[in-house]
Amino acid sequence: MNTLQNKLHKQTFLQGAIILMLANAMVKVIGAVFKIPLTYLIGPMGMGIYGSAYDIWKWLFIIATAGLPVAVSKMVAESMAGHNRKEAHKIFRVSFCLLIVIGIAGTAILFFGAETFSNLIGNSQARLAVMAMAPSLFFVAIMAAYRGYFQGLQNMIPTAVSEVIEVLGKLVIGYLLAYIWLSRGVEYAAAGAILGVTSGTFLGAVGLYLIYQFYKRRVHREIKANEKSKIKVRSGRHILSELIRIAVPITIGASVFSLTSLIDTMMIMRRLQSIGYSENEALSLYGYLQTYAVPLFNLPSTIIVALSISIVPAIANALAGNNRLRAKATTESALRLTVLFSLPAGAGLFILAGPIVELIYRDRGPENMLRILGTAVLFVSLVLLTNAMLQASRKVMVPVRNMLIGGFVKVIINYFVLAIPAVNINGAPIGTTVCYIIIAVLNLIEVRSVTKAEFRIVDFVIKPVIAVASMAVSVLLIYNRLMLYTQSNTIAAIGAIFAGAAVYGLMLLGIGAIKKEDVLMMPKGKIILKCLNKFGLMR
Repeated sequence: MNTLQNKLHKQTFLQGAIILMLANAMVKVIGAVFKIPLTYLIGPMGMGIYGSAYDIWKWLFIIATAGLPVAVSKMVAESMAGHNRKEAHKIFRVSFCLLIVIGIAGTAILFFGAETFSNLIGNSQARLAVMAMAPSLFFVAIMAAYRGYFQGLQNMIPTAVSEVIEVLGKLVIGYLLAYIWLSRGVEYAAAGAILGVTSGTFLGAVGLYLIYQFYKRRVHREIKANEKSKIKVRSGRHILSELIRIAVPITIGASVFSLTSLIDTMMIMRRLQSIGYSENEALSLYGYLQTYAVPLFNLPSTIIVALSISIVPAIANALAGNNRLRAKATTESALRLTVLFSLPAGAGLFILAGPIVELIYRDRGPENMLRILGTAVLFVSLVLLTNAMLQASRKVMVPVRNMLIGGFVKVIINYFVLAIPAVNINGAPIGTTVCYIIIAVLNLIEVRSVTKAEFRIVDFVIKPVIAVASMAVSVLLIYNRLMLYTQSNTIAAIGAIFAGAAVYGLMLLGIGAIKKEDVLMMPKGKIILKCLNKFGLMR
């Protein structure tokens, strides 16, 4: 019976993971459809205002809501495991009230402090955008309660649907308002785009409310059945204290980088102005970094997040069952897959930085920034995965400590390097790269200590480097040859990317860098392995 229950749980988990991956892919595509035309419409300066407001909002957003959905999800899942539907619903109601209060407070702080925050980061033109963003904290808090509740019930569909609704609202309303208000100035256009984000969160919250109403009748039937069985339900005070106890460490960990990012925003603007740039010039350079280069840098990490969704629970289960050998094997396989996915992505951004930004933005301004950030892709991917691994093994404060160390080093590097005229804005991605290298190394040391994993040089260095080197040579040759024949950066860049991916994949299979157990750990791994064996592509 236990074996059957475990299988059913894994099937439910995989279905949820696939639903969230598909939704995340849709959100990324729709987000790109919004952001890329927006960069053409309002330019680097407008995107600098947009990015500044977003960084201020993001810090308050994480402080307000980062840990609570996870805590709600965990507590609801535990109550449901004990067939205590009444307590699960009470956890939702307590968390909903708590998040409403937090949402109102966050909105008030952001709205009335908009001018103070804008002046603090050295970007006075961001005031309207910050005010436009403020109400979204309230709607995000509401969504956090609903999402945590449904995730605790192992129902990922409401989260996925609300994410798509939210980004569609942002796309349609944000771009329309930016277009209408552009005639009043770039400051108003950026505020219009930000108001689209607020509108998206409102629509997402409405969508979740309607979904909840759809499930409500069934929920109340199950609660009445619970009342007949007289299962004990914890008090509201006890639930509230437990929510806070779980949420605080997660929130601290999540807020470290958002706070570092906010400090970055303040420092970049002020340090660039200290070496002779005007506020508008500094704003344009910041716009290139934050809204042109950074979104491209963040794309590969979405794959790693999807991998961690599928792999990390296996590590947690193994450690909980005191199965050290399984934890060790799973850790090694997860890290190897992360290296194999992230290394070519980073190399691709480094090699084709210029062609990629020209292809997407028709502007080579952020080329050097993206090239430097490309070197950080491997390390940020390792940080994402190892953070999740350490949290799964109950080492919750270790990632916090390591991120604080990395964040401190990043701030120091940024302060000094940004003020070097020959480096200027490129000092920020240099600081980011060093920061993630430090955190990744510290995390890997701790993961190895916990799981006793072995990082064999052949699997983790030699084979991936051989495959990436082959890919790099093919990318450069094909890009240059296509440019020579077509004189089109679009054709050359797209052709080189597809060719590089094909060469890299074939090289991995040819040198045996991907193993059967790696494939089996992926969603639908058995089907993928069967296809590879059919064509003789697995060793």
